[in-house]
Amino acid sequence: MAIASLPLDSLNAGLNTLGGKQSALQGLDATFLSLQQSVSSLQNTVKNGLLNSSISDAGIVSAGVQSGASAGSYSIEVVSLGSYSTAISSPGAVAVSDPGKSGISSDTTLTLTVGSAATTITPAGSTLQDLVTAINAQASDKVQATVVNVGSGNSPDYRLSLKAISLGSDTIDLTDSTGTLVSSSNAGSLASYKIDGLADPITSTSRNVTLAPGITLTLLGQSPPGQATTVAVVNSPSALSSALSSFASAYNSAANAIASQHGSGAGALQGDSLLQSLSQILHQLGTYTNGAPSAALANFGVTVDQSGRLSVDSTTLTATAGADFQGLLSVLGSSTGGGFLKTATDLLGAVEDPVSGTIKGEETTISNAITAQQKRIADEQTAIDGIQTNLTAQIAKADASIASLQSQLSYVTGLFAAYNGTSTTNTNNA
Repeated sequence: MAIASLPLDSLNAGLNTLGGKQSALQGLDATFLSLQQSVSSLQNTVKNGLLNSSISDAGIVSAGVQSGASAGSYSIEVVSLGSYSTAISSPGAVAVSDPGKSGISSDTTLTLTVGSAATTITPAGSTLQDLVTAINAQASDKVQATVVNVGSGNSPDYRLSLKAISLGSDTIDLTDSTGTLVSSSNAGSLASYKIDGLADPITSTSRNVTLAPGITLTLLGQSPPGQATTVAVVNSPSALSSALSSFASAYNSAANAIASQHGSGAGALQGDSLLQSLSQILHQLGTYTNGAPSAALANFGVTVDQSGRLSVDSTTLTATAGADFQGLLSVLGSSTGGGFLKTATDLLGAVEDPVSGTIKGEETTISNAITAQQKRIADEQTAIDGIQTNLTAQIAKADASIASLQSQLSYVTGLFAAYNGTSTTNTNNA
């Protein structure tokens, strides 16, 4: 059986080797997938995250920069922050002491009017809380309803409070079959501001305004008369530096994963041609140039040292980008339009494509080999089990034969013993 099991031992050893290669490939796959994702993040930064805003007086406005924005400088003077129209319900004959148990109208439908727009309100019940819930659900684009106590803690008097969603002078009213339920209604006003010294103010129903494509402002405070706040939207090398640093980290992880398969204590993929292919891809990425020495990433502080590690010198990047930001963008390019990003996207796509990628292809090959090896092991184990069954049967048969011979031997021995005993007795009698 030990001799018959030798091929099985060899097959199991081969399966362990294949398993080691599969694990190593999965590790490489994970690192190169992270590298591919870092390239995608860099592409998103180039497309959407290159601009930052600075504001001369952060108490007047705040700025948001989105996709489609362009670098520029603007001045804004906030003439008025505007205000929201408000209203509060009339006191009832009996004060509402518990808004969850009583209300200000028993009608099943009421009419909310904001300016010239009327909305039918249908509460689920007659309590003040039911009314608030219905208004917020059925007229949320016009007003916000709340419950407010205008009485004391010992003698509460809960009222309905309404506040317009938009700035402006539209008055607010709430009526039922008896007439108006509002005792106090205050009209608001529009926000207004001047851009770049414009003589006539611009009015807005919101304190969030669009300054330019991709640039929004939130009005926070009123400007001193005649004093404008400067909003500067500028190119930001720091965003690129962060994205490139993330790429460098992923690059070095991939390089380390390849290095672990070489030299002393080499991994399961030692000698695999895939390692050379992946190393060449990293070399192309780390030493990228757009056709001329002056159009290389190295000119912007992105370099590979003698040990093969990629690093980003943020000081150099900031300085060179400040001097030639468009030059840096030209070198980076885009995932579809050329430059470093196009090269990186294509190279890593060829590695990580789920169908035809080089790593994916070898993983599939190894997986198929493992499946085939497992089948061979199962077949070999079946054969060994058959040998064991046959040997067991033969041994049992041999044991039976031995037992039969032993029985015959005992019988013959007994005959000889009996014969020898009879002969002795006859001799003595004579």
